[in-house]
Amino acid sequence: MSERKTNGIEMFGENKMKKQLIILCTVLSLAVWGNSPLFSQDGVAGMPGTYLQMGVGARAMAMGNAFTALAKDGTAIYWNPAGLANQDPYQIYFMHSRLFMSTSFDYIAATAPTRRYGNFGLGVLALTSGDFDQRNELNEALGSFSLTNMAFLLSWSKELFADIAFGINYKLVTEKMLGYSGIGHGADIGLKKRLFERVDAGIALTNLISPTVTLASQSEKFPMQFRAGVATSFLQNKLVVSADISKISGWDKTRFNIGAEYQALPNLALRTGLNSDQFAMGIGISFDKIGLDYSNQSVPDLGMNHLIAVNYAFSGFGVGADASPDVFSPTGEQNISKIKLKVRSRGEVSRWTFEILDRQKNVVRNFTQVGELPEQIVWDGRDDNGTLVPDGKFTYHFLVVTSEGQSYESAGSLVSIDTQGPSGTLGMNSEN
Repeated sequence: MSERKTNGIEMFGENKMKKQLIILCTVLSLAVWGNSPLFSQDGVAGMPGTYLQMGVGARAMAMGNAFTALAKDGTAIYWNPAGLANQDPYQIYFMHSRLFMSTSFDYIAATAPTRRYGNFGLGVLALTSGDFDQRNELNEALGSFSLTNMAFLLSWSKELFADIAFGINYKLVTEKMLGYSGIGHGADIGLKKRLFERVDAGIALTNLISPTVTLASQSEKFPMQFRAGVATSFLQNKLVVSADISKISGWDKTRFNIGAEYQALPNLALRTGLNSDQFAMGIGISFDKIGLDYSNQSVPDLGMNHLIAVNYAFSGFGVGADASPDVFSPTGEQNISKIKLKVRSRGEVSRWTFEILDRQKNVVRNFTQVGELPEQIVWDGRDDNGTLVPDGKFTYHFLVVTSEGQSYESAGSLVSIDTQGPSGTLGMNSEN
């Protein structure tokens, strides 16, 4: 009898200690997440699933999180799943951010377009902390513990009507601390539409079906968030400006975000933005199929929050061209170049234009046709008037429009014309 009573007292003390430890974990986690001015000033510190509101992507973060209408890379899974419908290549995306108090925030995604069934994506978010001291109610050291929150997103998107895309996410969230773990299920939806030429709009409802996670005996339901945005471009698409408005149900005030991106060089983009009252900036560098992005945001009393991301795009839908040979002479033995046209589109080709440009970006030869395009075209080194063009290097611009109104275009180096031939000396050897 006394033994049972003693065990009951011990069990009661153990449960009490566990509850106190859970409270301690919650307080510490809020200290980590609540230190961000984005959350503490807007009154969302302590909100269930706070890490899902932090934002992903170095480009998006540099542009002040104004990305709902702009996202069409691997981060569209997070910002607006409908943006995947506008994605042509396969993509792999990775982001890493080292936060304060030994906390890191990571995001990885893979996306794949299909011709008939829409586009698919898989994304994973992870917020992990360093080791915290674990103590009981007597302030005795019990070791250390860490916090891990993760979200898995399975996304699908398709353009259902002309210029209107729809996307949906299935979301699985997990939380772990002190040996306790919980799982929740939810869903997001998004819409995206081309309003006018070079003007896009997007709407996203995050946690439309809200995940509920239970740790020990305490349950938390993640709140729904509404986002709407618009994006447009100027200066021949070199300058992009976007703006968002968002609201988390029952937790914070309405946020206004704005961002801008300027393509200073063909492979260099400069970005800046305002996320509520926090200034952000960053750059993007592209190398053929690889994109590198960096952003930072000033956090009061904690310094700069740095974020890096890598994006790899390959294959998928698009157009291109290869010339063989890539150096020829219209007056020599090899007097033509055969240009292979590469096209992979979702719909049937309605019309196409292939332009050959000189170093001054002047169009010297134009091939335009309605209907299916040939596998290759032949260029004899003459312009549209039948005159031989001067020696030099030439580039191309290739545009394809499908019967559904989708357009694909690419540009790049094509051929060189050299009528002089290789330089050298002519000598005679004589034997005595």
